[in-house]
Amino acid sequence: MKLTLVKSNHCTNLEQDMPLTDGQRQFQMRNLRKMIRFMKAQLKRLEKEGTID
Repeated sequence: MKLTLVKSNHCTNLEQDMPLTDGQRQFQMRNLRKMIRFMKAQLKRLEKEGTID
């Protein structure tokens, strides 16, 4: 199984310059934590299978 990280660039420069609201920041942090937890679990599973040295 191959995991690929894709960075979408659908935001305009104007949207990138605008500060995030507190709710948006919390939502992004929650999603990042979920993604990190998932990636750690995947890594542990792959190491257990012997796919990764």
